[in-house]
Amino acid sequence: MDGVWNENVPVLMVDAGDLFGRRSKDEKHQTEFLCQMTGDLGYDGIGLGERDLNYGLPFLREMIEQNGLPFTNANVRDAKTGELILPEYLIVERNGIKYGLVSVLDPALKIITMTATEAEFTVDDPVAVMRELVPRLREKADCIVLLGHLGENNTEPLIREVKGIDISVTGHTFRNLQTERVLDDTAMFTATHEGRYIGRANLFIEEGTGRVMAIDVGITSLDDKVSSDAEMQAKVDQYKKELVEYKEAKRAAYPRNLGSDKEQFLSERACMSCHEDAWKSYVGSPHRTAFAAIRNKGQSSEPECLSCHTTGYMYKNGYSTEAPGSKLINVQCEACHGYGSEHARDGKWVAQAKDSCVVCHDQKNSPEFDYATYWEKIKH
Repeated sequence: MDGVWNENVPVLMVDAGDLFGRRSKDEKHQTEFLCQMTGDLGYDGIGLGERDLNYGLPFLREMIEQNGLPFTNANVRDAKTGELILPEYLIVERNGIKYGLVSVLDPALKIITMTATEAEFTVDDPVAVMRELVPRLREKADCIVLLGHLGENNTEPLIREVKGIDISVTGHTFRNLQTERVLDDTAMFTATHEGRYIGRANLFIEEGTGRVMAIDVGITSLDDKVSSDAEMQAKVDQYKKELVEYKEAKRAAYPRNLGSDKEQFLSERACMSCHEDAWKSYVGSPHRTAFAAIRNKGQSSEPECLSCHTTGYMYKNGYSTEAPGSKLINVQCEACHGYGSEHARDGKWVAQAKDSCVVCHDQKNSPEFDYATYWEKIKH
């Protein structure tokens, strides 16, 4: 990028979305660093991808505010207010030409946030939105640039349906466009996902009309052949150390110091052999799907969540990602009754189980917890 900037020619720098990481707290921590570095690069426009809402709209807006990230989107709305969640478009001027940057998201891409309990967003039809917006934007811009988070299959039909788009940068795709391509007067560019490539298009823009008259395209693979920038590498190395410390601090808050090395969790299957009726009740309860609940939210590696959505996470010989501890996913019988290897037959297991409920169903995680009501959901 330094090389491009030092050529002293007008540069328009854009991205078509999915800047943010997967749904987990570790990835969220990394995304904060990535946003800082992206802000330093000085993008002119960033389209919205479905992953950019992985951590919720407040987090996206916080990153935009803190790092000056120029996100834009014209068809994603707040489900409650009906308002667009981002600026409808951006106007950027280069060398006397005004560029209108606009982004739309494919409605088929599922938006799932770590914070939502229900649908937070609605997504308007991209073709209908662009048909209305392009003529209006043309009044303010000489050249219209679509940062379409639509993938290849949906980008081309939109361009055929909506006239007046000068440049299209395709997001949510896994294939580079290595050479120049023009579709119905629209210059199309694509560099694939995860920051593995950067695309450069040298364009001749007709003065006064904003039309693309000539194109030269190149894709650079950001592999080991590209030398590291010393300043950026130092920031990355420092962040890696901070990330290790962050992960270690999270695990340290939930130490495996309960129970005994001499005891074992035997898993629900061992309980079933003698307590078949109780096991059948368990199978139909929310406890049996507790791990899926956090996995679907991208939280299956978070100690805070694992301590209540697995069996024995804070106990010796309890849940772990490696066998045999990996079989202890979900809130199994022993999560409430204790180690199967020390099976008590004097009735104290029932009392112990009742007392264990409030360990996880506390004010923070289950503020409406009432033992009698909740017992009905799992009674056995």
